[in-house]
Amino acid sequence: MNIEKSNYDYEQISEDIKFEKKSSEGNAGYAYHRHDACEIMLIYTGDIRFYVEQTCFTPKPGSLIILNPNEMHRVQSVRETTYERIVINVKKRYMDELSTPDYQLSDCFYRRPLGSGNLRELTPEQVSEFEKLYEKLEESKLSGEGGTIRRNAYAALLLLWVARCFRKGQDTLVNTMPAYVVGVMQYISEHLSEPICLSELSRRFHVSPGYLSAQFKKHTGLTIRSYLLDRKINYAKMLLQQGANVTEACYAAGFGDYANFIRSFKKETGMSPGSFRKS
Repeated sequence: MNIEKSNYDYEQISEDIKFEKKSSEGNAGYAYHRHDACEIMLIYTGDIRFYVEQTCFTPKPGSLIILNPNEMHRVQSVRETTYERIVINVKKRYMDELSTPDYQLSDCFYRRPLGSGNLRELTPEQVSEFEKLYEKLEESKLSGEGGTIRRNAYAALLLLWVARCFRKGQDTLVNTMPAYVVGVMQYISEHLSEPICLSELSRRFHVSPGYLSAQFKKHTGLTIRSYLLDRKINYAKMLLQQGANVTEACYAAGFGDYANFIRSFKKETGMSPGSFRKS
């Protein structure tokens, strides 16, 4: 089974915390995407490449990965095999409710550079500890009276375990993303307010336009145009969150056409820039 998304995707998570065991058979492939919640993933099996922002690594069985909502990520199978994992999505506001003034459960997700510090390789004993906490969280779904209390308690314990794991451990990943693809991604991120075209990128990185387009799509699952649009929209969202008005965000993010900005923003996020600013 080939699971391939060719366009950038932004997944809305409605629950405070969502968790499940997933299994994909065959060639599991996803283009870069984000969720509007943090993500915890424990890899059981699968011969895959995992991409986070400008980093690519090959997680081993027993790898624990964390992501925040701002981190673009994707998975690509190296060969057809079974890809099994536990996936937990959790909202920051929910983690904040479970935290205390002296210990913020969300820090390990946010207090690090994007695309850095995402991986920990667990020992068999650590995998067992994680599984036991996850099983308790699963059991809380079946609880009757007091089920929400039990869910919150086990969620807090699991999130605390993850936070301690990432505070203590070391990031062991080796980045295998081609340097010129990393360069293009960095250049786009640093020049969002300026006109950017394929011919300029080709000249700057000394690669033919056709080859650059093909290789960028191969390693990111996105066209350069789709990646550029995502970065512009994400930058506009940040500006709106910081208090900029819609017009300011539009032109600062490099949109020369106001109507195109409104249309593109709504298509990517599901709401208008004005509604996003208010929310």
